[in-house]
Amino acid sequence: MEAGQNPGSGVFRHEVKYHISEREAHMLAQYFRCIMRTDKHAGSDGQYWIRSLYFDTPGNRDYHDKVNGYTDRRKIRLRIYDTATDIAMLEHKSKRGAFVHKESMPLDRQNASTLVNGNCAFLPFLPHGAAHQFYACFQRELLRPILIIDYERQAFELPFESIRITIDRSLRASMDTSRLFDKNAPCLRVPNERGCILEVKYRHAIPDFIRSILSEIDLTGTSISKYIICRQTLHI
Repeated sequence: MEAGQNPGSGVFRHEVKYHISEREAHMLAQYFRCIMRTDKHAGSDGQYWIRSLYFDTPGNRDYHDKVNGYTDRRKIRLRIYDTATDIAMLEHKSKRGAFVHKESMPLDRQNASTLVNGNCAFLPFLPHGAAHQFYACFQRELLRPILIIDYERQAFELPFESIRITIDRSLRASMDTSRLFDKNAPCLRVPNERGCILEVKYRHAIPDFIRSILSEIDLTGTSISKYIICRQTLHI
């Protein structure tokens, strides 16, 4: 999870994604451990677990915007890092040309479950700056839960330029959105093109020493979406 990010704060930055192999992921992680901070929430293996529940409109606007390659698009999701947690983060992640912006606010378990069950009436009464924005979005567009996505993440950070590099693996998906807080929710393993997904996030520029490490492998930036990959795998 994003170190130093306050709930509800907006984060603007570039975000580039790559498919990489397990061998390449291992090599990059070895380099990054030497020069970057490891995410403080990582376990003994350097990874932490993420579960996201995605919402979309009845006409699947967000899905089609991504598939059709629109430069301005969004994702709306609930995210947790532990099924025993008391808090889920409601996130609105939007892309405007080359920049990505994320707005988030915390929901307790009861409110998160209420939202998944289709009731957003509580949102404008929450004492949070983004509450009315989220309420308008859910109410106006009739957002509904689509699927759950799980994966493991390694994350590395630098204390400048909002630089954050992540390696995601073991992608899994479930259509049973009622089981957001159930660690035993049945999930289907989702095949990935090369095994892992590398994400490089930064505010303005990537330092030369990071570019030098990334140049050790053949990287071609591509438009990757776990949401799209999982929907197409599950045929929904």
